Amino acid sequence: MNPKKKILFVVSEFYQAGTQRFTYEIDRALNKDRFEVSILCLLPLGSSAFFKDYYYDKHQEIGTKVYFMEEVNTLRIPTFLERVKRKLFATPLPNEREAIQFFFDQFETIAVMGEYNYKEIERFLSPANKLKIVIHIQNSLYQKSDLYAAYTKNEHFHFVSGFYPDQIAFELHEFERYTHTYFTLNLLFEPLQSKVSYCTNQVAKIGIFTRLTHTKPITPFLESFAALLKINEQCELHIFGAGDPEKEGVIAEVRALQIAHAVFFRGHQTSITETAVNENIDLALIHGYHGLPGGWVSFDLSRAGIPQLFWDFGHTESSVANEAFPMYQDVNQLANACNNALTNPDYAQKLAQQQLLEIRKEHDIEKNISILEEIYSGNKRHV
Repeated sequence: MNPKKKILFVVSEFYQAGTQRFTYEIDRALNKDRFEVSILCLLPLGSSAFFKDYYYDKHQEIGTKVYFMEEVNTLRIPTFLERVKRKLFATPLPNEREAIQFFFDQFETIAVMGEYNYKEIERFLSPANKLKIVIHIQNSLYQKSDLYAAYTKNEHFHFVSGFYPDQIAFELHEFERYTHTYFTLNLLFEPLQSKVSYCTNQVAKIGIFTRLTHTKPITPFLESFAALLKINEQCELHIFGAGDPEKEGVIAEVRALQIAHAVFFRGHQTSITETAVNENIDLALIHGYHGLPGGWVSFDLSRAGIPQLFWDFGHTESSVANEAFPMYQDVNQLANACNNALTNPDYAQKLAQQQLLEIRKEHDIEKNISILEEIYSGNKRHV
């Protein structure tokens, strides 16, 4: 029997956020008869006053070993004899970072979960260990123009993302050479509570589920909601997610648009799907990129039967057309689409059903995990 391949996931923390969810879905889908999974977490537990380390226990429940950077990145202090030899014979002192380099040596694959985490470990990687690196892209140049500033652009990297060929060509245009594997967000389809009736609220309830941060802008949604109120006053916008709306400037935008009376900030939700169903959300507004849903929120809401409309933050010419995910880049068009979904129960239900069928077809991790297993085994990594 062949020994198990040792895989290391590098994560920044265990918060209830997109990259962390992605890592967990992969971890529990991998064939544990073939792979032994460990995680290196860059930050210690309890680093945030706002977010809990939600996925820490979940990884441990499935037998994943967890290490922390502060534990493995210890300094090697020269002995007295080594210092004497250095002084008398100019003998080189031992590498003070040998502990973390030896740590990386024990793994066949080092999967960096989020392109932003590579800069945190790059200086500790030997040339041999750099060949083990797989970078899972979790953001986009459209969100942060200097996303890859820390990368040496003439080195070879293997990137994994949900970008199509023309999109990845733009995303990685700074790099001289790279390998790319298409693997979009995938999840395990588990039963959950679902919406059963549509357009039943006297005052229609629109939901936005996101973290309040500059990397997830919601200005187009606010402007579209302001336009919607001019044609349908019986609407409310409920914004769910962690973050300070005052500090992030969202309250100022709401006041400037004169929609404060109809906008409600609801804070972080442990379960997006339970909240959406229990609150009887009629419609969700979601970030889209290149014609595709922007993340887990969309998938979970689809599983809960919540219809969604999207603002496409990607490049129009490289966008994918899919009628299940209506994308807009015009405020008034999105406002009109919202009104249609909020006043037409048959359309709202049909849209929700289309979206569920689409994510089942494209994002079932049980069908797609073999793609990553091939890469993590060391095959096709630099071809």
